[in-house]
Amino acid sequence: MELLDAIRERRTVRSFRPDPVPEETVMAVLEAGTWAPSHGNKQPWEFVLIGPATRAGLAERFREILEAGLLRSPELPEARKQAARAFAVDFGGAPLLFAVVCPPATTDLDRYDFPLGAAAALQNLTLAAWEKQLGAIWLSIGSNPLVRELLGVGPDSTIAGIVAMGVPENVPPPQPRVPVAEKLRRLP
Repeated sequence: MELLDAIRERRTVRSFRPDPVPEETVMAVLEAGTWAPSHGNKQPWEFVLIGPATRAGLAERFREILEAGLLRSPELPEARKQAARAFAVDFGGAPLLFAVVCPPATTDLDRYDFPLGAAAALQNLTLAAWEKQLGAIWLSIGSNPLVRELLGVGPDSTIAGIVAMGVPENVPPPQPRVPVAEKLRRLP
C-alpha cells in the first residue's frame, strides 16, 4: 500500500469483528508509532494496553461522559446519539484498546511538543494498522479526570488518545474534505 493511498483511504471505524489482533501485529503497529517525529527525538509517548477489567470501567466512564456532554446537544441527530450510545457499550466490540500517554513535561517547549509528538505517533500507528487491514478510532476522552484516574495517569501527564482497534465490521465511506486551497494562507 502506498503512503498517500493509506492516508486517503484510512477511515475511522466504529464497529469491529471479534477477531483477536495477534500480538505480533499489535507490536508492529505500536512500533510504527515509535517512528513518529518529536522535538529533540524525546519520543514522548507510552503505550498502555487496556485489559478487560479496566476496559469495563472505561466503558462505564465513557458512557457517563457522553450522557453529560455530547448527547445532551439538541443539535445532534437522534440517530447519531443512538450510534454513540451503542459504540460506548464496548467500544464497538474492538478487540484491542490502548492509550497513548505523554510523560510529564518540565519545560514550556515540552508542554507544547509532547502532545504533538504523541499525536504524530497516533497517526503513524493508525496508518500502520490500516495497512494491516485493521481499523481504529482515536478517542479524546483522556482529559476527563475519572478516565485519567482509572488509567493511573498522574496529573502532570497527558493522555493524547485512547484507541479502539480491530478488524472492521464495516468501513464507512469517506467524509468530505475542505480543499487545501481553502486551508492555505501565504505570507509575503
